[in-house]
Amino acid sequence: MADKTTGGLPAVEEASIGSLPGIADLYDDSLLPVEQQGEARHMTGRQWKRYAQAGVAQYVEDAKDAADKALEAVNKVGSAVEDARASAEDAKKSAESAKQYSGKPPVIIDGRWWTWNAERQEYVDTGEAARGNVMYAVFFVDAASGELYMVTDEEYTGPGFRLRDGELEVVLNGG
Repeated sequence: MADKTTGGLPAVEEASIGSLPGIADLYDDSLLPVEQQGEARHMTGRQWKRYAQAGVAQYVEDAKDAADKALEAVNKVGSAVEDARASAEDAKKSAESAKQYSGKPPVIIDGRWWTWNAERQEYVDTGEAARGNVMYAVFFVDAASGELYMVTDEEYTGPGFRLRDGELEVVLNGG
């Protein structure tokens, strides 16, 4: 019958256990003596590893989940920072452009409006005539004579008008 105090192993004095050389690492095929339910047994390094892994598995999963959530939050913050940086750059460019335009009002050159083009750094012709005069026809009837009159500016280039059989007609394209 096995000795219950040593599990069938030869008795080793307590002082001599501490004097045994230590191991540098626990390998999968290492054998370790254990006592289980009063009997001497052995365990391998692989069994100890699985036991340790099972004991921390839930903590590892929780840590992985927390790390994934943290990474997701960092990515969102990084994206928001990039968006903010791009918006700030756009605002800076708009402010610089506005500053440039504020010092360059539209001007009249050769009877046309010219506006500042910030990209080209020069005034460009809009093709629009710069006229300050009335650019439409004004009609009135002389109360004394009953005659219809049309008044236009010298530079008027709109449609013409004529009376034909008592009807006022609009004349387009000169004809």
